[in-house]
Amino acid sequence: MTWTDDDPGQGEPPAILGLAKLRTARAQEIRRAQDTLTTASGDAGVGWQAQSQTAFAAEVQKTAGDVELLAVGMEKQAAVLTQYAGQLSQLKDRQRILEQRRASAKSSLARANAMMPGGLFSEPTPAPFVLAGEEDSTAEAKAEEEARQRAAAESKIAAAQADLRAIESEWDALVADRRRVDQSCSTALEAADILGAVSSFSGSAVSAASPGDLLDRLSVLSAIDLQVLLAAHPELAEKLQAASTQDVATWWNALDAEHQQTFIVGLPNIIGSLNGVSALGRVAANRINAANRLEAIERTLADWKRQAAQPGSFTNATSQISALEDEIKYLRGAVSEPPTVQLYLYDKDADRIIEMIGTPSPETKRVVTYTPGTLANLDGFYSGDTQSIADWLHKRDEDGMVAFVVKDGRYPQNPLTEANDQQYARGIAQNLADFEEVAFTDPLLEGRQSVAIGHSWGVANITVSEALGAHYDKVVSLSGAGAPADWTPSPTTEYRDFSYDDILQFAQDIRVGEHGAVWSGRNPREVGFAHEDYYDAPLTWKSFPGNGLVNPLLAAAGGIESHNLAASTAPGNLTLLNDMRDFINEAGAPR
Repeated sequence: MTWTDDDPGQGEPPAILGLAKLRTARAQEIRRAQDTLTTASGDAGVGWQAQSQTAFAAEVQKTAGDVELLAVGMEKQAAVLTQYAGQLSQLKDRQRILEQRRASAKSSLARANAMMPGGLFSEPTPAPFVLAGEEDSTAEAKAEEEARQRAAAESKIAAAQADLRAIESEWDALVADRRRVDQSCSTALEAADILGAVSSFSGSAVSAASPGDLLDRLSVLSAIDLQVLLAAHPELAEKLQAASTQDVATWWNALDAEHQQTFIVGLPNIIGSLNGVSALGRVAANRINAANRLEAIERTLADWKRQAAQPGSFTNATSQISALEDEIKYLRGAVSEPPTVQLYLYDKDADRIIEMIGTPSPETKRVVTYTPGTLANLDGFYSGDTQSIADWLHKRDEDGMVAFVVKDGRYPQNPLTEANDQQYARGIAQNLADFEEVAFTDPLLEGRQSVAIGHSWGVANITVSEALGAHYDKVVSLSGAGAPADWTPSPTTEYRDFSYDDILQFAQDIRVGEHGAVWSGRNPREVGFAHEDYYDAPLTWKSFPGNGLVNPLLAAAGGIESHNLAASTAPGNLTLLNDMRDFINEAGAPR
């Protein structure tokens, strides 16, 4: 707890007692839950098969010791906090008394200083009636009176100063006692009988250890220990995220399945986004994270709906309610059995999402990375539109394919500015390059053929990621926007463009001075992507009824529609889709 030498009694004992009571209540809840599980494990019940019941009982028995330690630890924490609250109350009383004494001594000192001869409160010596010849004796009397006043004032000043010195000495003792009480409380809360194996992870130990050392040391903890440790040291998350991808991959792949599950359950927030953890491990952790988020946002949704339904309510949260309902529906797919959504990464606040389609296995031969284009947002994932191409390919897979649909960061929302800004693209593309490196540390994906597919701005994202060091065996452009100035085709990568003569192709033909209006004229079809003729869209601005005599806005709308068609599974896009699939399935050198 933060405090200063000027305020050593800082803190709220009632709040600390509240924390103690909360831990006592939690310990009781844990014991009641454990009793319920134990009862269930001893009763086969209707419909139980012997093997299932035995496995369940074994699992309960395995965790019973950890659960009891957690309950005991919480009760001991409550006792320590209760004692600390009492000690802090005594310190606050001492501080209050010392402050009162200090104020009184300072007041006495001020009065004593004022009583010095010539001071504000010194007693004036009246001028007596003096006869001729008596001047000398009168002067002596006045001097004697002033000396008396000075001696009295000096005595009072000395006494007040002595009081202040004594008070400061007691104040120093109070400060020392606060340090001792805090240290005693901290030591007690981190004791082995409270934290168990976690007791060796002090704040200084976490801070001093390298990420790699921490990973090795954490391997001896149970799932419950890991949860307790993270609650006590939230800085652990940032520390582990700093570990190198290769170090994490080496550590994770060396763990057996049971230890991996321990980390998934104990640290799901960390494991779900930790580069180097296998795809299946991250998805399993994010399933837990999705369940936790679901619980929180369902409460928020209920609160909003309740407020909006109150008579006379001025709450207008229609759009927020609709957005939450869409997210809830999506996340329920992640926690369903079997799951219909597999989240490799999900951080809504940072606008980061990667969804995995398919299941990595020894039979996996190809990894597809699909990245959407301009205006891509989380709503597209919630509706399923963004995943449609990857899902279409996976359902028709014959050779073992896993697909990742990647929107790692805020994609450009303005086609005229952000989507044409090469510097803006570098930040998002770095995330894509990092993902490409991370994904192939997974033993079930390592060495497999890598195919990147981008729609519109998504192709710029891919080519910029290549300029930043990423490598793909094949790159597919679906009406791609462009490539950066420092990009050149890799000699070990096959590039192919599949496009309609749409609004983007028209914009790419526009020249501004020596450069094109879109990505400086670096159209994928002109800088290294093989291609055939444009596909014929069912409706384009060139085939729009009226032969161009209609409203040009309607014609432009046809151009936009054909541009978006390339990223859809609509029947009108079937020819393009099949050609793209044939290109992807053509034999090619793996990574």
